[in-house]
Amino acid sequence: APSHTCEHRDRMDHGGGMGGGMSGGMPVAFVWNTRVTLFHAAWETETTFTYLCALLGVFALCILQERLFYFRTSYTISPGHTPGDLTTPILPRLHKVPELQQRVFGTVLYGLNLSSSYLIMLAVMTCNGGVFITVVAGLSAGHFLYKSTRPMSTHATRFRGEAQSSEACCVED
Repeated sequence: APSHTCEHRDRMDHGGGMGGGMSGGMPVAFVWNTRVTLFHAAWETETTFTYLCALLGVFALCILQERLFYFRTSYTISPGHTPGDLTTPILPRLHKVPELQQRVFGTVLYGLNLSSSYLIMLAVMTCNGGVFITVVAGLSAGHFLYKSTRPMSTHATRFRGEAQSSEACCVED
């Protein structure tokens, strides 16, 4: 009987897609070789060099994902100015409706962010251990480069009388 692991599937179709003679169900184990198909048949790694290039591409995609998320969630537009002027929030105050340009730009950023997220998910679904580790490392590096540089609030936000920030315990009022 065929095993429901990525290793069995990898022998059948080189780690891409869900075919390859499986009788159903999701694979339950990572495969640790250098043969993987990412996103489409043209991106199949045959050698260690092409595998390392694929991992580099996945790593870059993960950093781009974090950069897009940071940019999208911190981007602001002034009314009447072109995108790039960072003075007022893209998400307006409750009493103000965003202009069409703001809504279109925000939607495009969201679509790009969503697309990169799904591509990363598809990469992990190859069940290749090296790809998985690369995704975790790339997203972590992107977080370090972009999200961890956001300024921290000087006020401890209170929720049910407890501080939500880890620094709140050490701040004296």
